Amino acid sequence: MSKKKQNTAANTLRDIEETGDRVAEWVAENAVLILSTIAAILVLSAGTGLYLQHGTDTQDEAADALALASSQYRLAMGADPAGGPIVEPANPELAAETRQRFADRFVAVARDHSGTPAAAIALLEAGNLQAELGDTELAATTFAAARDAGADRAVGALASTRLARLAEARGAWAAAAELYEEAGSVESYPLAAESLVEAARCWVEAGEADRALAVYQRLEAEHPDAIVAPQVEALIAELRLTTR
Repeated sequence: MSKKKQNTAANTLRDIEETGDRVAEWVAENAVLILSTIAAILVLSAGTGLYLQHGTDTQDEAADALALASSQYRLAMGADPAGGPIVEPANPELAAETRQRFADRFVAVARDHSGTPAAAIALLEAGNLQAELGDTELAATTFAAARDAGADRAVGALASTRLARLAEARGAWAAAAELYEEAGSVESYPLAAESLVEAARCWVEAGEADRALAVYQRLEAEHPDAIVAPQVEALIAELRLTTR
């Protein structure tokens, strides 16, 4: 690769890293809102809904318990229990205590309603709060439990993306890429295309150009209308030129 091409690729990668940092910061600040929004998407998605499954009273009870815990958490944080952003409380000790209390509450919901989609989403909520509290190891364990619950593949895919974010944070780029690929393989997951984009980006960070190009080619084949960040498109174009 020529020096000019090396510089171009390096600049592009730096742009992606800066964009990734901004995205990660926004995700961290709005994690509860994101999970709530995606959970709502999953509810409306074919084969996923908590409220579209009329199988048994168990499903209804699980959904009710999750909804109650979610609304009470938002209320305890001073937010609208029906939805919207959560503004960080002025008292950090109160915020931490509330997060810990409701992390335990969501774990209890998952335990009491094991085997339901609501239980898996409750674990996602718990893991998110644990991560916000700085206990990333416990959060990873909780997200893994949500992924492996098996109640719903789309919820499991969402758990894989949360694990991927934790892997990114510790610089485990290859592990993150594999987790994103795992999520991108779930057809019922509404954000499958975005997960493949993230997988390609992480493979580049891991120094695996061939893997990055393979994932991107898969993205183009399976999701031809996917919207890709310009920085990622530029980097993939550069890799294609240099690997010919």
